[in-house]
Amino acid sequence: MRVLKVRGLMPSLPAFGWLCLFFLLPGALVGVFSLGESSFFGTSPVDLSSPSLGRYGEAASDTFRIVFQNTLQLSIIGTAVCVLLAFPMAYLITTRLTGAWKYAAIAAVVVPYWMPFLLRTYSWRILLGDHGPLTGMLRIDGLGVLDTLAGAQLGVVYNYLPLAVLPIAVALDRLDPALRKAGRDLGASPWRVFWQVTLPAARPGVISAALLVFIPLMGDYVTPSVLGGVKASVVGSLVSSSFLESQDWALGAAAAVLLIALVLVVLGCAALLLRVVTALARIIRPLDLTARYFRAPRRSPDFWSPALRVFGVALCVFLWLPILTIVVYSFNGGRTLPVWSGFSTHWYASVGENTALVHAIGVSLRVAALSTLLAVIVGTLAGAALARASRPLRWSLLSLLLIVFITPEIVSAIGLLLLYVGAGPALSDGTVRLVIAHSVIAVAIVAFVVQARLSSLDPRLPDAAADLGATPVSVFRHVTAPLAAPAVIAAAVLASTASLDDVVASSMLGTVGTTTLPVFVYSTLRNGLRGDAAAASVVMMLGIALGVVLIGWILHRKGQGKSFTDGLVGR
Repeated sequence: MRVLKVRGLMPSLPAFGWLCLFFLLPGALVGVFSLGESSFFGTSPVDLSSPSLGRYGEAASDTFRIVFQNTLQLSIIGTAVCVLLAFPMAYLITTRLTGAWKYAAIAAVVVPYWMPFLLRTYSWRILLGDHGPLTGMLRIDGLGVLDTLAGAQLGVVYNYLPLAVLPIAVALDRLDPALRKAGRDLGASPWRVFWQVTLPAARPGVISAALLVFIPLMGDYVTPSVLGGVKASVVGSLVSSSFLESQDWALGAAAAVLLIALVLVVLGCAALLLRVVTALARIIRPLDLTARYFRAPRRSPDFWSPALRVFGVALCVFLWLPILTIVVYSFNGGRTLPVWSGFSTHWYASVGENTALVHAIGVSLRVAALSTLLAVIVGTLAGAALARASRPLRWSLLSLLLIVFITPEIVSAIGLLLLYVGAGPALSDGTVRLVIAHSVIAVAIVAFVVQARLSSLDPRLPDAAADLGATPVSVFRHVTAPLAAPAVIAAAVLASTASLDDVVASSMLGTVGTTTLPVFVYSTLRNGLRGDAAAASVVMMLGIALGVVLIGWILHRKGQGKSFTDGLVGR
């Protein structure tokens, strides 16, 4: 019985150790530093001799209140709009499309997410700028959107929309179509079937989509700064500037703690609202007896299918227009990227001449490879523990991973910065710093993807191997690892993509000589993005896309293509 109580302990230990050291400890440092006073001339950046809550009062004062209001507005409205736009697209993918068209629609949603984050954000400045294609075609002047809160709202909806589509599509794909058909055969109208069958089945996906969008939005300051300017200041920018510019670390730590508190308050209110709505639905549903006495209506023409297809095409145009704009303008012959001056390939030819750009690409690839390798090892073991461990251990590990997942990246980044400063020369290497930072969230990504794969397999297979005398290590090597391989590869793709696209942690934790490509691009945006950076990003995007397609084709030849695809879309 003691073995059963600690089943899964060994594979879970690396994740517990890694996340406790590089997530929980840095988070605790943020809380401690928020109680001090910034010491601009002392040996320590924060004086902790007289702890107080004074910096919380300063962070929550009228001076910074607009920052928190902007953050809440962008996050709540952005999440709501993303979910509202994602649901019909997911419904179209799962109920109206089959075969190649279904996978083409999924690719149309996913592939734009592989374009570097900053590039697809900056592309809206080209589209809506004074010399942009939309300005010329529609004879408008940017619609007054750029450098406003509305511009930031447009950017966050565009950037995070794919994250909302996939979880809802997964939830709807698990719904047996026979249930909807049975509802219609029993006399229910299409709307009744939608409200009483489809929507309840999609609820887990909707909740996951809202979390996937809301959490990173609360810490995102890059999109508001690129498209919203000073009118869209958010908490993330306050935290970043406090650490990197004004050197007021105590204020930045207090703002980060308040950001976490704000996230928890919003999530708590959302959970309470969900419980109330669910309770009301349970009360109202038994009273709704009309469906029992309806005769099956005569079949009417399906007007929704054409409307859904038109919506799907419009949404794909919305997702792809900025991507295609960057691709086209990377062939711009002008000195600046936003002003079209004729077709030319000189930006692609000049990529190799920009030594800083080439070095940044090398740093990005090196950090992505190392952090992905680390995350795959630790995350795969954690995923196996989530799927097979005893309940207390499983819930403990799941809770830790969920805390990592719901913590905005800006908070974990400044926590690591405090840890690195305290560790001194032991953690002074920029590459090591970035690998650790990128691997923290990547471990959670890999763990959840692998756990989803292993949970869908027959749990008797490892037990049978153990009964035949195999050791736990042999069971993992010869049974668990081969079965989880497609999901592990998919998780590695997701982890490496996240690393290559990271701006927040890379900008705060990198040192001289370890500037990544996203940080390099971000530093050039103030003076106008150069075409060679756009050309290099386009090449990297195409390389990632071709690599994923090649991996999928190889696994498809081995009969494991569906498992790989399911891992990419989070099934």
